[in-house]
Amino acid sequence: MKSFPVFEQLDIDSYGLYPGRAGGPAGLHIDIQSGLTLIVGANGLGKTTLITLLFRLLTGPSDIPQLGAGDELGFRRLSAAPLPPFQRGIFASRVSNRAEGATARVEFLLGSTKIIAERRLDTLAIIRANVGDVETADEATFQAEVAKAAGLGSFGDFILMLRYLVFYFEDRRALVWDASAQRQLLRMLFLPPDLAQRWTDLERSILQNDSRMRNFQAVVGKEEKLLTKGLSKITNGVALRAELQALEKLQETSRERLEDIEGYTNELDRVRQEARLRSLRAKQDRESRFRAVEHAKLLAIEARFPGRLETGRYMVAHLMSEHDCLVCGSHAPEAAKMYSDRLMSGRCVVCDSNLEKSERIIEAREVSDERVNKTAHQLEQSDRELATATREREMAEAQFDSHISEMTRLRSEIAVRSARLAQIVEMLPPDEAALRQQRTELGAIRGRLETMKSELADERAVFRKFVEECTEALLSSSAEIVATFEQFAGKFLSERVALTWTSRPAAVGQGGEAIPFPAFELNMTGSDFSEIVRRAGPDDVSESQREFIDLAFRMALMQTAGQGAAGLVIDTPESSLDAVFAKRAGETLLRFGAEPGNTVLVTSNLVEGSLLPTLIKGIAATPERAERLIDLFEIARPTAAVTADRAEYDELREKLFEPLR
Repeated sequence: MKSFPVFEQLDIDSYGLYPGRAGGPAGLHIDIQSGLTLIVGANGLGKTTLITLLFRLLTGPSDIPQLGAGDELGFRRLSAAPLPPFQRGIFASRVSNRAEGATARVEFLLGSTKIIAERRLDTLAIIRANVGDVETADEATFQAEVAKAAGLGSFGDFILMLRYLVFYFEDRRALVWDASAQRQLLRMLFLPPDLAQRWTDLERSILQNDSRMRNFQAVVGKEEKLLTKGLSKITNGVALRAELQALEKLQETSRERLEDIEGYTNELDRVRQEARLRSLRAKQDRESRFRAVEHAKLLAIEARFPGRLETGRYMVAHLMSEHDCLVCGSHAPEAAKMYSDRLMSGRCVVCDSNLEKSERIIEAREVSDERVNKTAHQLEQSDRELATATREREMAEAQFDSHISEMTRLRSEIAVRSARLAQIVEMLPPDEAALRQQRTELGAIRGRLETMKSELADERAVFRKFVEECTEALLSSSAEIVATFEQFAGKFLSERVALTWTSRPAAVGQGGEAIPFPAFELNMTGSDFSEIVRRAGPDDVSESQREFIDLAFRMALMQTAGQGAAGLVIDTPESSLDAVFAKRAGETLLRFGAEPGNTVLVTSNLVEGSLLPTLIKGIAATPERAERLIDLFEIARPTAAVTADRAEYDELREKLFEPLR
């Protein structure tokens, strides 16, 4: 289990953006209570700066290189690295004195470990830190102890935890639709630290060796071109030269063709895998509907027999389902078909009388017959869908097999041609000794290239097997993640939503077969869909739905993976929420904060609507309501706009803050 930060105290001193309340202590000081703390301000008063500052107090002058909050994770190097100087000065650049003498201090828990970190705001340098019983001013020691307290394999994973789960930045990516981020978070959260670190080590080694192999391949290509150029200068051995040049040209063409088709092997494999998955799902759907038809027939038989004829009803039902007669023990598929045809045509299954003319027709039989007809129609539809999916799978597999056959043929041709080229070189006149030497050297580096390719293929095979084993371990947590997500999402969505455990193939590096990585897909009903359907991307849902589907997914991961309490820091997207969603969103945040020990920090502009009143009403019901509202209109340095419109802002504050008085 992992430990997520639970914030207790934030202090900012001598920083120009937060001079403090008039007549009160200088600076900004927040005693963070369990539950929800609301930070209210206006554009320019430092809401986003405040949560960014809290983030940097935890990460210090380190981050995952080239990973902004809105970038796709992909296969980036996940180790923490020092920030460049201009990023370390992010808070210095926002005040006139370059944050000289400004400091910030945070207290938080990781499980049972109390952590205090104090930093300079001009460079993010650590002043002092305590991680449990360890006191240090060394950044490396701090990072190692924090990762250990969080139950993670590296400080890079701790940054991932903050970036993708704890902090809900305004420019965040929708995690539920980011398969690359999902696989890293599932690795980080649900594998032991040693296995999680081994995953990243294997992945990084493949990427490095893939890059090294491709660079070496480029060198081989250059040498081959030089050799071809040298062959054109041969003056003797005309016939051999002609054959040599012809074979070299064919060899180059074959290698280029092989390289081209190798480039889209993964795409054809992806199409094949998707076709297989669709065929499998169609088979499952057809089987489910076939069982529904059989069940409907049994109910129809039951409706046709008087109440005391259970024996006859059972005998006919068994004959129709198993094709075996319980009276004589014979296997009688023809009789079963006869009874089934009578049932489907609305006739008595025993005497073949027309039940439509019978005075004893009862409502139960009519309902049962309608159920049989409906399920039979659905089964026919499933048969058609299965036939289509089967054809698509067969076409995709045939195309992939043809592709593999062509690659095999090309490799065989290249091998045979290489052997003949070696023979020709040995037969060249003595004055071509230098050319033979060049050929020998080229053969050696080609051999080295093939060795590198083979070693890389072995690495990929080891990693693929490792991922498959880890996926089995991760599968044990998937049901709890799905159930927890549905609980959170169901609180503010009228539509039915569900997560589906699946795999997303992805190639590690620029070659090799794609490896199926674990991931979740989102399914949801809609205005034009009575059943849940897959929502493949964030554009498939509304903006309001997108924001809080993603929040529900984050909450589900944190609750499933965490041990004890957790903290959330949210820069709220007020502009993307309609009135109903805003109210439900506020209630969801309050519920998460009400979990024992959880802390939720929410920043919001001073706007009318449903979100702020809902949050304010929630904190007004707590004994510490005064400490739960951080009013930046009182603490932060006012902007020109705030100064000019102060009366209007004060009037709106008075109205919204009334429940707190």
